[in-house]
Amino acid sequence: MRYLSIVVFLFWLIGNQCAWSSVTQQEMLTYVGESHGIREYKLNNQLQILLKPDTSSTELAVNMIYHHGRKNEQLGLTELNHVLEHYLVHRSEETHKNNHPDLKFRGTGITASDFTYYRSVLKNATDLAPFIEMERERMSQFKDHLPYLRQSVDEVDEELTAAHQNKTYTEYGLMLKNLFRNEAYGVNPVGEKQDLRLITLQDLRQYWSEHYRPDRATLLIAGNFDLPSTLALITEKFSSVPLPQQESKKFKYQKLPQYGEREFIIRKHDAKPVVWVGYRVPQLNSSEYAAVLMAGTFISPTTDTSIWQKSLLDAKKAESVDAYTFPFVHGSAFMLRIRLSTEQQLAELRKFLTQQEKNLALQVTDKMINAQKAELLDDLNKKDKSPKQFVESIAPHVVSGDWQSYYRLRDEIENMNAVTYRQSLQRWFRPENRTLGIFLDPRDSLPLRMPKSKTVLPDETRK
Repeated sequence: MRYLSIVVFLFWLIGNQCAWSSVTQQEMLTYVGESHGIREYKLNNQLQILLKPDTSSTELAVNMIYHHGRKNEQLGLTELNHVLEHYLVHRSEETHKNNHPDLKFRGTGITASDFTYYRSVLKNATDLAPFIEMERERMSQFKDHLPYLRQSVDEVDEELTAAHQNKTYTEYGLMLKNLFRNEAYGVNPVGEKQDLRLITLQDLRQYWSEHYRPDRATLLIAGNFDLPSTLALITEKFSSVPLPQQESKKFKYQKLPQYGEREFIIRKHDAKPVVWVGYRVPQLNSSEYAAVLMAGTFISPTTDTSIWQKSLLDAKKAESVDAYTFPFVHGSAFMLRIRLSTEQQLAELRKFLTQQEKNLALQVTDKMINAQKAELLDDLNKKDKSPKQFVESIAPHVVSGDWQSYYRLRDEIENMNAVTYRQSLQRWFRPENRTLGIFLDPRDSLPLRMPKSKTVLPDETRK
């Protein structure tokens, strides 16, 4: 009888434990909604979870996105975020190899202005558990390791040295500094080396404690995986990561007005005359961002609809012209890089810009827009079908707080016409929103008279 009582008690206990576990999981996890095949959840510690299962895919990609980047760094410790990213990758690799020596590590870390992410590509869903555990440890544990700090600093130093040997990269950085003058995007847009050797383990730990927390992160998984078991795995691993008692520091981006056209000149040996033309344009999740992408297709000479081909290149007023779009959460940048044959062409280029700035909007027709839609939409669809490309390309939209803008962008391109395109471009393509960056070789230069309101950067700003 006593034995029977013990057995009954054990069955009662097990039943109640199962019920308790089920209730606890429901309490820990909240289903937010579904859109475009993506299911959104949120844990009780505020970790955002985005899952996109696709049983037809042969690939599986995991991306842990942290909602901070270069814009969050403070003056005096630039590249802190970049060094920490390298440091945590090394720590993760060590743990991964010790615990799972037979499982190949295929991951990478990325530091950008708005975000930092850690992306892994897996062969199949059976490998998912170790990678989820790795991401949990990266968020919940920081371990001091001086050799990894030194190695990370050296690696970032090498990356920046190689990058700044690229003239286009250096020019782009100077353009961003002037486009976003005295704003967070202009402080350290492409990486600076002067603070690298000052970074300590204490600096890394402090930055990690402020930014590597569940309420400032999004876990994104796309590809061939089982939804219920993956959701259970994520809940099991991440629900135990506590939400820090200290409130997350809310980043407030301060936009400053541009009161008129800006211009700067850099004189550097062996520099082919190059002019950058930059405009501040709407942020990534704006309904007008689609027009920004469309405008780039009308600049490129490789497209049949290039409206600058005959007037600029065929007329020998420039050697080449390239269009670049730089999407940011708080306001994007649209830039043209125009290479000249001689400095004497600069005066002609100024006249050309004055005349053609408006034409970039007015000359575009519905027929031209429709001709470019297919190319833009095809690129977006390819990224959406590839788990690796998807988890990377949607990251900026995720940190904007509106990941569904990734799909609205496609709808806005499909619905675009000449009227909506013109209305958007005429708001940004105007002289008072323009920044000119002029790069010349002083040995071939003629003296240029600059208006007093323009800014000339000294030699010390060069890389």
